[in-house]
Parts: sequence; structure tokens; C-alpha cells
Amino acid sequence: MKVNSMVEQIFANAVALEQSGGLRNTIYATGSKVYILNYDHTFLMQFKLRKSEAPFEHEVSFRANDYDSNEFSEKDGKIIFTSRHGDYTRTKKCATPDLNPSDVKALFHKLNSVDKEDFVFITMDSGVLTLLDRSLSHTEFIGKAGNPLTLVQRNIYDGTLIEITKDSDDKASLLQDNSILSFDIEPIAIKTSDLASLFTFQDVLSFGFPKAGTGNYIIVNSIQKQKRDMTVIIACCVYDEVIAIQEASHQGMIEEETEEIVPQNIMRRKK
Repeated sequence: MKVNSMVEQIFANAVALEQSGGLRNTIYATGSKVYILNYDHTFLMQFKLRKSEAPFEHEVSFRANDYDSNEFSEKDGKIIFTSRHGDYTRTKKCATPDLNPSDVKALFHKLNSVDKEDFVFITMDSGVLTLLDRSLSHTEFIGKAGNPLTLVQRNIYDGTLIEITKDSDDKASLLQDNSILSFDIEPIAIKTSDLASLFTFQDVLSFGFPKAGTGNYIIVNSIQKQKRDMTVIIACCVYDEVIAIQEASHQGMIEEETEEIVPQNIMRRKK
């Protein structure tokens, strides 16, 4: 099969993220859906094709870095990319990932089929990336009802703390006008590289944060769905001291607390 320009652009962006080190991933396509799942299973994206775009007749999956041509097929557990140059034809055969597209589709549906009333959605644009320190591994989201969302980055080695908030009287601010929270959210963090990767596909996004105690992942939606209908599930990260305290409560001992942040694996939620 040969994919259209929109799907080819999704694939190309996924490859660019892989090559830049921003998001190593695998790609899965089935019917009118394209999924991108990163290597540590903390980041799962879904793209819906438009009605005018032909769906995939057969399921296909491959590692992003293997992508070689917009013409490909799958046979005997191999993905085959075909390129044509004048009188020559080049084929590239690669192994397919362990998961299949139906598995990934089912996982996404399960994670996205939550009560959206348990989430507060905040609009954010790509300009916020200019305020982040991209060398710091994680970005934390903190908020109290009636207050704006705060983005926090911590340097655990020298104690530096970066906080980014929306100025309520600044209509042109990077965090847009609906940044006032309707309920408390627990401090939750995601990898800074994951956050930056989101804006590769669209400049303005809606971030859904769960109410305190109701969830451990963020749901992100594209705003301009007529251009690209994208939904992303991002597993939240927790601090090592939380894990240490939880383990100590079972072991009857207190372990040393640290400030390291540990990502949660969304694949575990399938069980």
C-alpha cells in the first residue's frame, strides 16, 4: 500500500523525533487510526484519519527508525518498504514489533474511556517550551482550585527551582485564558522530552489533568481537529520518596528519600 501525504507526515514526524532523541517509538496503524507508542510505554498517541482519507486495509506496525518509504507492505512477520528510482527498485525488510495494532488500539480505548468529569482541561501552546529548561528531565504540574496551573522544574543537584505560571491580566500569555483550575490536582510530572514532543504535531493543545487521587496519567487533545485529530495518553511520574514511603509501610522500615522521578508504565494498566 501507499499512504497519503497526511499519514506520511505523521510517520516522518515520528522518525524525526526518534532521530533527535526526543521520542523513540513504534508505529501501529489499523483502519482509520494511527498510533505511536514510545519505547518505555509512557506515551501513547492516536491520530484519526479524516473521512476523505482512505483507511488502512490491513494492519501494519514498524519501528519508527525503520521507516524508509511511503510505499510498504507486511508479509511473514516482516515490514517491507519499497523505493523506486528510475530503472531501479529498492526494498528494505525489517522485523515487526512484538505488539500488534489491535493490542495497542484496545489499550488506548481502555485508557481513554474514563470519566472526563474527573479531569480539568487546560489549553497550552508551544510558546511555553521557550520558558522550560530542556536539560532538566521532568516537568511537574501543580495546581489548586481557583488558581492558575503552575509548571515546575527542579534541578536535584544544585537546588535550582523553575516555576512558570500564567499572569491573570495578561491576555497574550503563553498559558491561555482557561488556565484557572476548577479543582485541585496532585503534583504530577512527565518527561520534558515527552512534553516537547507533543508540540511537534500541533501548536495548541488541551491538557487534561486528573482530580487529586483519581488518576495517574494525563490526556492531551489537539484543538484544531479538522487539521489533525490527535489524542495522547501520558503516564505521570512519581518521586522516589513516595515509592520509598509506600515500600517502607509494608517492610516496617523507612528508606532514604530522594528527589529522583520515576516514570509509570501505562502498559501495566492493561492488566
